[in-house]
Formats: sequence, structure tokens, C-alpha cells
Amino acid sequence: MPVNHSHNTANALEVRGIGKRFGGFWAVQDIDLTVRPGERRAILGPNGAGKTSLFNVLTGDTSATTGQITLFGDSVTREPINKRIQRGLRRTYQHAHLFNGLTVRDTLFLAVAGLRGSWRQVMPLRASDARLAEAERLAEVAGVADVLDRETSELSHGQRRQLEIGIALAEDPKILLLDEPAAGLSPAERPKLSALLKSLPEDVTVVLIEHDMDIALQTSESVSVLYNGRLLAEGSPDEIMRNEDVHRVYIGGAHGH
Repeated sequence: MPVNHSHNTANALEVRGIGKRFGGFWAVQDIDLTVRPGERRAILGPNGAGKTSLFNVLTGDTSATTGQITLFGDSVTREPINKRIQRGLRRTYQHAHLFNGLTVRDTLFLAVAGLRGSWRQVMPLRASDARLAEAERLAEVAGVADVLDRETSELSHGQRRQLEIGIALAEDPKILLLDEPAAGLSPAERPKLSALLKSLPEDVTVVLIEHDMDIALQTSESVSVLYNGRLLAEGSPDEIMRNEDVHRVYIGGAHGH
């Protein structure tokens, strides 16, 4: 299926020489990445590899110490978060940010309405509100349609992660950055997350950082592995599984040879 981006001749994301230093410590250093429109890219690495530090630089949560970042051909290296959002970049966090007093339906409605916080002024007055229909469609996509009337505080951890992805999709992203979506999930919840990641719209570029190698390899077509803040290896899931350096520093023999 063709990718329907207006910038479809440019890469979705290009990172050149990115580094982030905290005092004398380099959390990430000299990172290069190229992600095509519509690509599914996983960024793997053990704890402390620099995955979240890299994400925070890409999204503008923190500024890069060195290097350049472009989104669909436009430099965003010095742009604040809101400018990157306007260019179609969205992210989730390791810990879901949800309003615990709202239902799943209300939460998704707010996301569709594009308003956060002032929800009392924007709640729908009638069931025919098109934004409600879109909220319910997103609940289907995110796999939470069966809990539409449940308050977010009552959701399981996995359902909260799914809802957060639904919220991000409500904002019509061009590129979606998922920060360890499998973190804290039970074994029963992991297949649901994998299915959700595989079903995301094909024209949305997806970059996920993940500690869970199985989910990352199942849901991505290309993989970058970080170790000690540097890029250790890059390739297809099969190539990464065969990579001796990755086995040595990341898998630790758990998956065997």
C-alpha cells in the first residue's frame, strides 16, 4: 500500500550525530538513524543503554548536545515540543498519562476534540456528535472498545497502555514514538499489545523503544540496538538475532544460538 505523506520523497526521520550529555556523562553519543515513511523501527537495548534519553531528544523533551534531527526533510533540532507536534510527531511514555476521573470514552473524546484539561466545556451534548463516533472507532483500533464506560483508574496496566496508543492516534500522527509499550505487562497482555502494534495504520511511521526483545522483533521490520549510549548494530529482526555482538551484550545467551 502506498504511503500518503505529502513529504513522501523525504525520510520520516533522520538523525545525524546525535548526542546528549548530562554533566560529564554522555547518555547517548554519535547516533545516526534513518527511518522511512511507514516503517516500523524498534530501538532495542538493555537498561541504561540510552533508549529513553534518545527518545527525549527526538521529541524535544530535552535538547540535543550535538547532532541534527529532521522530520520529513525539515530540521527540528532546535524546535520545541509543540512545533514537532505540529509536524506530526507524537509519543507515549513509559508511564501512561491519563485522567483517572474520566471514562475510556470521555478520554478518547477529549483526544479527538484536541483539548486537554478543560473537558467540562467540550463534552458532547448529543450522541450524534461525530467526535464521539471517532472516539469509539479509536477504541476499536486500540482494543479497548469493551471497556468504553469504565473509568481509566479501573483499567488493567495493559489496557492503560492500549488506551494511551489510542490517544496518540487521535491526533493523526505521521510518526509515532512508543516508549517501552510492553513495560509492566503480564504474559497474558503481551499478545494483545503485539496485535495492536501490528494493526497500526500503514501510513503512520512507528518507532518503538523496547526492553522486551520478543515483542520488538515480532512487530518491527528493522531494528537498531543501543549499548552504553552508542549504536551497536542495525538490521532486520533476523539479522539482529544472528548478530554475535547483540547476543553478547544484550541477550546474554538467553535466546541461544
